[in-house]
Amino acid sequence: MQDDIISALTQEVKEEVIQNYLYERRLMEEQIKYVEELAEHAAQLVDKLYRRFARMYEILSEPGLIDQFVQLIGMKEAVFETRFRKDPNFRKELPFIKVRGVTPQRRFKKLLLESYRRLFDWNKTYEEAYENLEQESRAVNQNLKKFERDHDILTILNFLKDMDIEQIQRKHFLGDNFTPEEMASVETSLRFKPIRMEQFKLIPPPGLLKPDAVKRELGALANRVYDECGNRIRTLMK
Repeated sequence: MQDDIISALTQEVKEEVIQNYLYERRLMEEQIKYVEELAEHAAQLVDKLYRRFARMYEILSEPGLIDQFVQLIGMKEAVFETRFRKDPNFRKELPFIKVRGVTPQRRFKKLLLESYRRLFDWNKTYEEAYENLEQESRAVNQNLKKFERDHDILTILNFLKDMDIEQIQRKHFLGDNFTPEEMASVETSLRFKPIRMEQFKLIPPPGLLKPDAVKRELGALANRVYDECGNRIRTLMK
């Protein structure tokens, strides 16, 4: 009788441990899914940012002028330039910028300044999304560490082997035809991997100077571009 009571209590404790583990594991999986959704959103912003950089590169065209622009706005290198050179369809989903001016040169100057303002705004949006992703990733990693501390995987596996749980849960954690020799492999597969920003393959947000801070310099650059590439610019402005 006493042995039966002890056995029942032991089984009840095991069931509670398993249920807590499964519940908290699902919570962790939801948190990881949320971070992945944030990363997907950031990747979409990267594409929008690329198209704004590509518009600037098309306006400037010449590598030397692009280099001057890159240095002027505070960057070390022309991000996306290689992609731009190979992408004839970069204008897809890129809104048209309408500018007014007495002369083609004035219109071109306004076009360049407005293009940079839009580039800066999209970069700011991406920067906020990137930083949010970093913060959420760090928070989830902290939760993952706590989860690993709170749950001993080997103990959980031994409990699962001895319990009559739903087949779908057993298959999820143990697989079919589970053998003791596979314990170490299963234990490793059940452990969550820390989230790393590198896995999302996102570029760090470029550090751009504010449009007002470089307005005069950009205006001077626009004049140089127009003087050197007037015919191309007039065709571009039509």
